Order: sequence, then C-alpha cells, then structure tokens
Amino acid sequence: MKENWTTLDTDLLVVGGGVAGSMAAIPALEAGLKVTICEKGKVLDHCGSIGCGVDHYLTVMDTGPEWDTPEFLIKHVPELTDGIVDMAVASRVIREMPRIFRKIESFGVDFKDPKIGTYYRLRSFGLPGTYHINFDGTDFKKHIGERVRKGKATVLMRTMVVQLLTEDNRAYGALAFNFRTGEWFAIRAKAVVLAAGDVNRISRNASGLAFDSWHLPYNTGDAQAMGYHSGAALANMESVEATLTPKGFSCQGLNALVSLGAYFVNKSGERFMFKYDKKGENARRAVIADAAINEYLLGNGPIYLDCRHLPEAMLDHMEATLQVDRYTLPAYYEQKGVKFREELVEISVSELSIRRSGVYFRGSGLAVDTNGETSVEALFAAGDCATVSGGISGAAVLGHIAGEGVVQRVRATSGALPEIDIKAAEMVRAQSAGYLDRRDGMTWKQLEDETRQTVTDYVGVRRSEKGLKLALDTLQALAKREAHLKADDLHGVMRIHESRNIRLNAELMATASLARKETRTGSSHLRLDYPQTDDRNWRKFVIVERGKDGPAVRTLSTDRPLADAFARNAATV
Repeated sequence: MKENWTTLDTDLLVVGGGVAGSMAAIPALEAGLKVTICEKGKVLDHCGSIGCGVDHYLTVMDTGPEWDTPEFLIKHVPELTDGIVDMAVASRVIREMPRIFRKIESFGVDFKDPKIGTYYRLRSFGLPGTYHINFDGTDFKKHIGERVRKGKATVLMRTMVVQLLTEDNRAYGALAFNFRTGEWFAIRAKAVVLAAGDVNRISRNASGLAFDSWHLPYNTGDAQAMGYHSGAALANMESVEATLTPKGFSCQGLNALVSLGAYFVNKSGERFMFKYDKKGENARRAVIADAAINEYLLGNGPIYLDCRHLPEAMLDHMEATLQVDRYTLPAYYEQKGVKFREELVEISVSELSIRRSGVYFRGSGLAVDTNGETSVEALFAAGDCATVSGGISGAAVLGHIAGEGVVQRVRATSGALPEIDIKAAEMVRAQSAGYLDRRDGMTWKQLEDETRQTVTDYVGVRRSEKGLKLALDTLQALAKREAHLKADDLHGVMRIHESRNIRLNAELMATASLARKETRTGSSHLRLDYPQTDDRNWRKFVIVERGKDGPAVRTLSTDRPLADAFARNAATV
C-alpha cells in the first residue's frame, strides 16, 4: 500500500460506473464540467448490474394510447407501491422516461426486435400497460460507457471509495484507493453522485455461495454506508427484495419468463399464483416471491417453472433473451440435462437484497429530492441506492436527472472548496494498512458469513420483535470485532470495506424493520407480530439516520415528499 497521496480536483465525482453513474456523468460532461468516476470493476463498458447485458427495459413511450402516457402510469404508482412512495420524485422520473429513452437510442442502443422491425413490448410485474421492451441488450452498457469515454471523463477503475468528505453538511469529495496498485486518492469535487447500487451478499441463498446472487454481488451497500456516515437520511431500508431463480443457479430473467407466459406450479401441479393475486404470474415481483415462499411454508414445495404450453416461436424468443442477462445459463441447463421446453424446471427463492422491495418506483436507500440530491448538500444519489428506483430504466433516468442537478448545483455554487485534512485522511489509510499488518483476527469472509447467518435467521422474510432485537444485538457485537479484521492483500482490504458495509446495512435494515410495526408488501416486510397492513398509523416513510449512539429512526407521512425531512431545506427547519 502506497504512502503518498494522489490529489485530484474535479467538478463532479461519481462513485460507481454502472448505468446510473454513467448516465449522471453524461449531462455533466455535455455541460463542460470536469468529471471523475471511481469504479470497483475492471472495464467501464462492462461494469455494474447489467455489465454483461440486459433483456428488458421499462419505459413510457408516448406513442398515442392513454396507457402509454406518463400521467396514466403516475396515477397507478400509489397502488403499485402500497402507498409508500415519494410521488414527487417518482413522477419526475416517469415524466422523463420518454426523453431519456430516446437519448439512449441516440447512443446506438437498438431496442427493436429484428424479426418484427419494431419494439417487442410486454406486460409484466403488475404494471397497467405493456411498458417492458424485451430486447437483446448485450451491448447496452457498452454504448453508454462509450458515450462517457467520448466525453473524456477521468475513469479510475479498480478503485473503491471508502469515505466521503463533508463540511457543514456539504459534500466536497472523497477518499479512495486502487486495490491493484495500492495508490490512494484524495479527491475534491464540487458535487458527488453516489451510484454504487443495492445491497447484496446480505443473506444466505439456495446454493450456499455468496457470490452466486441473482443481482450483482459486488454491490455491497457502499453508497448507503458512506451516505449514512456522512449524515444523509435513508428511507425504506426495512423493505427487502427476493426473486425466483433456477434451483442452484442464481440469475436474472424472471421478467422474461412471466411476460412471455410461463406458469409456476407446486408439487401437485397446481398453478397457484391466482390464489395470491388476480393477475397471476403478471403480479408484482414482491407478490410472486411471497407466493412461492408461502407455498413452501404450506408444504407445497418444490415449486416448478412450466413452459411446456408455450408455442415454439415464444420458446425460441425466451431462450434467446434468457441468456442475455446471464450468458452461462444455457450451459448450466445443458450440463444438468434440463430441457425447459419439455419438462418442469425446479426453482427456488433467491437470497435477499436491500433494493426496491419487489415493486417499481419505491427504492431502499438514500432519500433524494426531485433533482436527485440527498439531505447532504451537493451529495446526489441514483440507481438502486436511492429511494426511487425502477430497474435499469429507473437507474438511467434518475442518473441523468442527478447529473442535470449537479450542473445546476455547480453553477449556483461559488467559493473555493475546503482543504482536505490530510491528518484525518491518513488515519483512514493507516486503518486499511493495518488490515494488512495484522496476522491474527477475523477475515472478511467470517464477518460476512456471520452477518448473512444473522440476517437469514433473525430478519429474513418472516420477522418479529424478538428476532429483530436478537439480530441487532448480534450485528452490534460483530461491529466491535471489525477492529480486528485482517487481510492478505489489497484485494482483501477492499473486501473488508465491503463486508463492513454489508454488516452496517444489515443493522440499518433491522433497525427500520423493528420500527415499522405492521406488514407491508408481503415478504418485503412481514411482521409475524403485526401481520396486517396498517394504513392509518403506518402509511409513512421510516427514515434512518446516524444518531449519537448509532442508527436513529423517525417517520414522515407519505403525503409529503422525502425532501421535506431534509434539514437543508429552510422551509422545514
């Protein structure tokens, strides 16, 4: 680990080079701002949740029918989110969808199906229209990455941001290190965008392999943890998400299955989804996952995927798109001798992630306003680390909104940036170096395993006050052992920072879950001791912030935007 610091000054620092981060960089670059991106991955064109491809994109297109307008979809958002949603931000994201969709097309992304010469649009996940475009998005991220590189952004790959720099509730940069070279960066910026994704590797899964997660396993709550430490408000952290995956192989692709007409059946061959929702397999992801969990608890497992009724043309299309998200899936099926065209395929429930609770337009993470700015001035957030999320399109749109918000913030800000306290920065570097010097102690794998076991046993998809308190006691005890973590190499140091972020996010999740004394959106937050949804008392945001002695909780009515809870807004002080 190098002892000297590399110092950089920039207009915008972006943490995370996925879709949200790259889309935030683009309007800033177009406005002539200097942009620096820190990304843990190896190649900008193939990093982030869909670095290897995506098979669907959700958007309103304004093609003429009433259902294909922003206002129609906005009208249905409260129902889609069970009333827990920031309508101000969600409405702006939806209204911007057509514009950002056309802009992404201008980058070279081809959303059209070559066989029909137009968009292959399908209905799924409880949405009131055929908003999902099914397409071959193998090169989706590549085109966005190329746009960023053409704008001449400074891109620091294999570089993890470990601490934000703030002064008087204003962000002005961050500290980061390259876990291949050991180089440390002290970066000053007029604005920072956090776009490091959701929180994965936080509970056990069917395969027992932590990195075999249906969502990107390298998204470990870095943005949420750094935002929390900086004093930013987080919301909806109690809401978790799971999905259905092939047994023994975690992958995305549920959207393609349900939108193309696949069925789910239990061990008796019963197509059970209509027992749980009138839309059947086209229900929200949260309902689909909860239904499968309930069938297992009722003794009706295993659960199977049934595609045998579908026409050959549909099966061909399904096979082509399923391998876009996870290109090794066909090889897995071949090696297992599974033929989904001819037989039932066993499926399982994935691990949990702190993401968006199985619904669109309600995210779990940093609370943002209509410009994507958090409660800390000049600190923005977008994608699955923010409180309004909508899959890839949500990341793209809110990312672009945040980038435009940065341009406004930078142009409205005058004066020099604060000087970096090198002594304080050196303490951060020295702590990381200490992980390498330590010979005895806990490894990052041990910390993560104990965190995952705690979440699985005591938080999970069926919660109670007793279990949540046990989780908090265990997680807080684990926090005291973090001082004794050890690493064998620089990569291990990066993993230690990830594991600490995972543990902290688990604590924030348990804290928020204990506070919300009701059940909301099925297994996204199901309290056995409060099994009913209580709109009268709990149609509220649960907000978690850094308190004097750890996470502190307060609530805000969903009749108000989350920005009303920001201390930096003079009208609410």
